[in-house]
Amino acid sequence: MKPYRTSGMAKDVKDLLDYVQWDQDRSLHIFGVSLGGMLSQNLCLLIPKRIKSISFVSTRCGSVLDIPSPRAMATLLNIVCRKGPYKKRVDLLLELLYPASYLNQSTANGQTRRDDLLKYYQTWFDRPQQLPLSGIFGQFCATAFHHCSDSCLKRIAAELYPAKIAVISGNQDELIDPLRSFELRGKLPGSELILFENAGHILNSQAPQQFNLLMERIIAEGNEAFQTKS
Repeated sequence: MKPYRTSGMAKDVKDLLDYVQWDQDRSLHIFGVSLGGMLSQNLCLLIPKRIKSISFVSTRCGSVLDIPSPRAMATLLNIVCRKGPYKKRVDLLLELLYPASYLNQSTANGQTRRDDLLKYYQTWFDRPQQLPLSGIFGQFCATAFHHCSDSCLKRIAAELYPAKIAVISGNQDELIDPLRSFELRGKLPGSELILFENAGHILNSQAPQQFNLLMERIIAEGNEAFQTKS
C-alpha cells in the first residue's frame, strides 16, 4: 500500500482541468472540504491565476502538533479495519461528524436524524464496490501528513488576490478542531472566517440551506472582485 500526498492529489486535479481545457484565468470557484481543503491549498499553489474564489471548509493547514484526537483516531481505525458490526461503526462515525444535539433531533417521519443518516450511509458502506483498503490507507496518510507552510499560505493569499478567500468551520467539529480554522485564517491575509454555530464537520449535510446560501455569496463576491471598473 502506497501513501498518497495532498500535493500529488492536487496535481491530479490540475491534470484533469488541463485535459478538459478548463484553463482560463479566473474561471474557478473552489470549495474544498476536509481532505479536499488540504488538497485545495496545494492546488492554489499550482494554478493561482485560475481561481476566482477559494473556500477552505472544515480543514487545516497542518503542523507537527496538529494531530487528530485519540477518539477520532480510534474511530477512523475501526472504520478502516471494518472492525465490529456495521451499525456500531456507522454510529461512531456519525458521532464524530455531527453534534449529538443534531443527531437526536426528531424528523417528520417520527424518527431521528441519526436514523435517517444510518439509512443514507448504508447506501455506500459495506458494499462490494467499496473503496479498497489501500485507497483508504492512502487518503488517511495524505490527511495525517499534510502540511502547508506559513510561507506557502502567505504566497496563496498574495497570488490569488483579489480573489475571495473564505475559511469555514462548525464550532463543534470533533474531527478537525475549529481552532485549526482560526489558525488558517490568521495565516491567510485578507481571508474571511465563517463559523457555523452548533455545527460539526459535515456542514453541507447538517445545514444545507445555510451552506448553499453562503456558497452563493462567496461565488458572487469572487465574481465581483474581477469585474472591470467603469
